[in-house]
Amino acid sequence: MTFDAHTHLFPPAQALARESIAGRDLGFREIYGDPGAVIADAPVLLAALQKDEVEAALVLGFAFAKEREITEQNEYLCAVAAETPGTIVPCATVNPALPDWEREARIALDKGARGFGELRPGTQGWDPLGSEGGRLASLAGEAGVALIWHSSEPVGHSYPGKEGGLSARELIEVSSASPDVKMVGAHLGGGASFYLSMPEVRAATPNLLFDTSAASLLYDSGAIASLVDVVGSDRVLFGSDFPLRWPGSELKKVISGFDAATSKAIAGENARKHLC
Repeated sequence: MTFDAHTHLFPPAQALARESIAGRDLGFREIYGDPGAVIADAPVLLAALQKDEVEAALVLGFAFAKEREITEQNEYLCAVAAETPGTIVPCATVNPALPDWEREARIALDKGARGFGELRPGTQGWDPLGSEGGRLASLAGEAGVALIWHSSEPVGHSYPGKEGGLSARELIEVSSASPDVKMVGAHLGGGASFYLSMPEVRAATPNLLFDTSAASLLYDSGAIASLVDVVGSDRVLFGSDFPLRWPGSELKKVISGFDAATSKAIAGENARKHLC
């Protein structure tokens, strides 16, 4: 079954309040302050999945700074998931820089959240290798859910939202610090996969997976094959980064050239094994 492991939704009320939210949240403003930046709600994603014959999707929130927006988004994602069982799998937004963030995180877990993300500690102002990151990893491990990290390539062109996530080095350090917690490096891990060619790094990060979100905007057509060559097909998750990219067209590019077994693993089997 096909499974898109990296999509984004916003409640309709947040889309309508774009301008006011951008006025108080710098991270949101950078990416979505432009009225032309696409914001999608559940009906749009469900229509895209049906059209592109993708059976299910992991839905991520945005790394908001304030509890108000975090709560509103988590409630929406979990409600949509409850209405579409087996189709929408929700992740919860958290901000460990806030004093009472664990309460909101546990509420989302109780409502069915299967992970936390997309995590941008640099935007929110907390240390993924510090006490906040340690508490988040412990909570995820306790609940058996994944941490999905925004990770960016350190070179190449600039674009809104490139910063704020983890570097390749930080992603490896965070994963190796909590090897029993499932971790996903979004956007091919920002190049972290290359270092899994080092035996000691590979041994220290058995929990680290990589999604392919927005790969066609960042890398050439051979990037996914190179990723699979280094980390193996069992660590790669198809993700589109919807609505920035649409599932069907991205999936075709991601699995192009692979045999049937590898294609099935990347297109959905790995995500269902690790994220559902």
